[in-house]
Amino acid sequence: MLNRLTISLILFVALLVFLPLRSEATQQTSYMLSEQPVIRVGIWSNQSNVLISADTDFSLVNARTKEILGKFVGKEKVSITSKDGQIFINGKSISAGPAIRIEPALTDGDHYIEVNRKRYRGTMTIQRTNNKPGLTVVNTLPLEQYLYGIVPDEMPSEWPLEAIKAQAVAARTFALYNLHKHEDDGYDVCATVSCQVYGGKSSETTQATKAVDATYGQVILYDGKPIQASYHSGGGGFTENSENVWLTAVPYLRGVVDYDQKSPGFKWEKQVTPAELAAALNRSGYNIGEIKAIELPALRTPTMNDPDRGISGRVKKLTILGSTGSSSITGNDFRSILGLKSTLFDIQVILPIDKSVDVKITDSAGDREMKKIEINLPPRQEKGLLLDKQGVHRLSGRSGEMIIITGSGGGHGLGLSQWGAKAMAESASQTDSTYFKEILKHYYQSTIVKKVY
Repeated sequence: MLNRLTISLILFVALLVFLPLRSEATQQTSYMLSEQPVIRVGIWSNQSNVLISADTDFSLVNARTKEILGKFVGKEKVSITSKDGQIFINGKSISAGPAIRIEPALTDGDHYIEVNRKRYRGTMTIQRTNNKPGLTVVNTLPLEQYLYGIVPDEMPSEWPLEAIKAQAVAARTFALYNLHKHEDDGYDVCATVSCQVYGGKSSETTQATKAVDATYGQVILYDGKPIQASYHSGGGGFTENSENVWLTAVPYLRGVVDYDQKSPGFKWEKQVTPAELAAALNRSGYNIGEIKAIELPALRTPTMNDPDRGISGRVKKLTILGSTGSSSITGNDFRSILGLKSTLFDIQVILPIDKSVDVKITDSAGDREMKKIEINLPPRQEKGLLLDKQGVHRLSGRSGEMIIITGSGGGHGLGLSQWGAKAMAESASQTDSTYFKEILKHYYQSTIVKKVY
């Protein structure tokens, strides 16, 4: 009886332990769509004039009443203008209602609509910009065709195919996660770096299209949902935890080793004078007078555990002391103020050494004179006071003093590193057509890649 009870207890405990894991696994594979989504892309916003055309005959139609506003032959240029609350087609005022739809006579194959001399697949709507006087152009098309115009603008097409496939899956996931982001503006996503850079059919390349087709419908999931698939140029050797950039902890956006050492932006440097830094801070609302000191803990090899730096060493906060006050500035704000490539940086204060010295010499006749001798010593790094705590960089105010900012990587440092993906793909077996999943699982921790339509 005792043995039976013991066995029952063990089975019960085992059920409690393994049931959540099984439920999580089931949840992670539950996301499915019945068909490929359609996406609305705001390609132009608040334009006073839009120049349109198509490679086939086309009509302009009142999107609400279906009234035909004009018919045009293929490749004819048509100007649509917004002025004083009125909309004009080729200079003629029309009653367009809330939107004008461009309807090509042929929509099959590779036909395109041209807007401001760039070509796009799908359909096009021109509508009044929300709360602004201009026009907004919205391109509506299947998600996979949208990716044709995204991937080549986000990653060079001559890079390894597995890296481009990883980019394609990340871009597809990013788009699904951000559907309806711009709903108040009348579309889903924008076409700039605020969303993803979209160049339409004009940007398409054979290699990028191949990568999109090879990963058709595949998405990165965590806890059964598409993830916030952020990506950036290069992590500078280590990516970052999301809470150190956005203040929100995202379980799959964790700092990991990056392989972007061959990135042209892996190491960078910016020099500013104390006066230039003071002026830049002043323009951004930090009125602290003449710069006296900068407090920032030294950058060390990851992983770091310092309240002012993230796990990779990215700056979360630094303090600047001035003649009239001091300010605590986030790493993101400091990066924006000085136009730095990333927040993964260190600071030094340097005082240049004179390039020559005057010395007294005495010749064989006993005559004395001054002689200038050229020297070539490196700049001298300023040191803090003995009682200063670590990470305090004092400025002396002497002529020629410079603030040297040395950094690594480019972008926010979250999620997929594009240069790291390239390096991983180059080192992988060239016959492994699924290696893009390994790249994605490295940069998006504890996720799965799944075909969802």
